Amino acid sequence: MSKTILERLNSEDLRRSRSDKLLALYLERHLAELPFETARSIAAKVGVSPMTVGRFLRRAGFDGLEPLKQELRHARSNPAWQVKGEVDVLQADIREGKLLARLINQQIDNLRQVYEVTITPQWQACVDALIEASEVYVAAYQNIRGMADYMAAQLSYARPGVRYVDGLNGTYSEVLDGAVEGRLLFMIEVRRFASKALPLALEARKRGVKVVLLTDDFCSWAEEASDIALIIPGPHGPLWDGSATIMAVLDLLLSNTIVVLGAKVDQRVETLTRLQDIFGDFEKI
Repeated sequence: MSKTILERLNSEDLRRSRSDKLLALYLERHLAELPFETARSIAAKVGVSPMTVGRFLRRAGFDGLEPLKQELRHARSNPAWQVKGEVDVLQADIREGKLLARLINQQIDNLRQVYEVTITPQWQACVDALIEASEVYVAAYQNIRGMADYMAAQLSYARPGVRYVDGLNGTYSEVLDGAVEGRLLFMIEVRRFASKALPLALEARKRGVKVVLLTDDFCSWAEEASDIALIIPGPHGPLWDGSATIMAVLDLLLSNTIVVLGAKVDQRVETLTRLQDIFGDFEKI
């Protein structure tokens, strides 16, 4: 969390009027939720006008809400696999059971926020896109690429035409080439952001491929680079970045998609099971 932002919000200059105090207190207590807010939503919750929110943010040194979100992202930024904290303190905490308790509580808090995402129009639009697309290509990078492989493999049980793309051919031609009508790129991308992610998303949209982006609240280009953006809480805990929140979202998306497809999934699973029996992939029960 940015100490500088908290210091600004606590300054006397930003707490002169009643509306100032209400806004300062709201922002101070809800910094973690700001990636999901707009000036209009904050105004409605605090009981002021969106123009009042804008004036307050300008006095705080931000030309709107987006620059504040960007500063929060930078303040939280660190490498994905960096241990965040003093090692001796963390070791003491884990011996006493405190560290794992904190991690569990963080995951629970993140899952509560994920539920809020599942009731948004973007969520339903994502499920519809996964069902209606003629082809679905799933992409991710570096240490989260396995999640894309998992998503593609699981979704392929529910519908045909699903592929995981790793970009090793250097062109992403399977996504970008030929007739792209009805084609969907489902991209999973969280910090640290891969250099290929934004160019691929922009090129796909340019060529007429619909882009669904599952990302976290550190991403500053989600709206620019996607048709549908699902933004989930980024990791803010004492250790390296985990995958529990992303995996929960993927499983919820899969479950939602399967329920909507209904009997079509049963027919496809029967077909795949028969093929698995032919090629002997599993032990006989």
